[in-house]
Amino acid sequence: MDGINENTVLVDQRTINRETEDKDIIQPTPKRWLIVAVISAVSFLRSFNQAAFVTINNVMAKYFNVMPWQIDWFSNVYGVTLFVASVPLLLAFKRSGLKIAVLTMVALIAVGLSLTCVALVFRNCYLVGIFGQSMCGVSSSLTIPIRTAVAAFWFPSDEIAFVNGLMLIGSELGHAAGAIISPHLVSITDSPSTVQKRLSAVFASFAIITWLLLVLFAVFLKERPKYPQSLAQAKIWQSTENIKIPNFKEASTDFRKVQVKLLKNPHFLTVLVAQITVPINRYATTLLSSILAANFGEHKDTNIDGGFMIMGLWLMTIVGTFLAGPLLSKTQRYKAVVTAAIGLASLSCALGIVGITILSLALVYVSEIMLGLFTGVAMVSVIELMVEVTYPTHIAEVYVVAMVGMGAMWLIQSIAGRMLLNKVGPASALAVPLVVLMISTILLLFKKLPFYRQEAGIST
Repeated sequence: MDGINENTVLVDQRTINRETEDKDIIQPTPKRWLIVAVISAVSFLRSFNQAAFVTINNVMAKYFNVMPWQIDWFSNVYGVTLFVASVPLLLAFKRSGLKIAVLTMVALIAVGLSLTCVALVFRNCYLVGIFGQSMCGVSSSLTIPIRTAVAAFWFPSDEIAFVNGLMLIGSELGHAAGAIISPHLVSITDSPSTVQKRLSAVFASFAIITWLLLVLFAVFLKERPKYPQSLAQAKIWQSTENIKIPNFKEASTDFRKVQVKLLKNPHFLTVLVAQITVPINRYATTLLSSILAANFGEHKDTNIDGGFMIMGLWLMTIVGTFLAGPLLSKTQRYKAVVTAAIGLASLSCALGIVGITILSLALVYVSEIMLGLFTGVAMVSVIELMVEVTYPTHIAEVYVVAMVGMGAMWLIQSIAGRMLLNKVGPASALAVPLVVLMISTILLLFKKLPFYRQEAGIST
């Protein structure tokens, strides 16, 4: 066999077939919770950093003496890095292993927060801030494969779903905290020295914490635990111990073959459209503070309202992600759940447009809360639907296409929304997410999809 030493890969079948012997070496380690805590903490800090500038766009534009659309790029750069970095980082991750990938992710966040702090200390360093944000953006491309690998390697089978949810919550809480804390720290009426002092103190603290977490991981994190955490892991370890890792060129060739096959699959393309439009909460919130300022006036309370709206959106996203699991397990109706969730999310956007048009801040609040809940359900459900239509292709190879698509959609919606806001008006900026969600809903309604995983008799 190519790349495999047949003499060494042969496994003692007696060991594999005796489950009692395998169970004897399964020893869950307490260290696994420390790993999850650190990954959740750095995810929180990165998400805080990403959300912090969204609700104080006007404050930062004044501070850096730039236009509001330039501050959008503190968020938009995450879309650029998703689009550009997702594929090469996945291939590098498959080659390097878990520990190097985790250390790379944390180091990128530490560097990004440090550079953002420098930009906040020196007002003429706007581009340094953008570069810092791009470092954090590159790290986000590693987040999903790292979460999956940590859960698979370090946790028993019955804890994997809970742990994946736990690590996701860290990121979503960071978005909620960043959105609400930053407008309480600084306002449009504050002097540049006040903005500088308060924000640089926060980001300097975050940078120091992240560097310390990097050192902690470098010392204590291992590639995998000493003993397997489940029976399935025990068998995998025994059967793959001496398999040669493919080089980058071989991995790239194999990966391209999978991607070509996926992009020729009309069922996958239908679900892909849904997948790249679902994280609408990330795109829509980039412009929210500017929309509110243009519609309700540019003052301190407007930014705070925007902060509360985005905080509510992300908290309800957490609720939605937890509701999705039991709903899917009970019904097994992946397409129906995704279609309903995306359709209701589009209704939420329509409600927001009405609120902006009639100057009803309460209606905008309701629309953001609804948007968070329904996109939370959709975010979990659409991944399951994607697994169904692409089975048995590995989800990591499938999802990286979605990450590239999400990066592109992030840029399209944010740039188009800013242009509409400037040239047409505040309500028109919300029309962009409404249109793409409606297109996704219509495609799902009229396209019949196969459920290959269910047909194979494999449950979630």
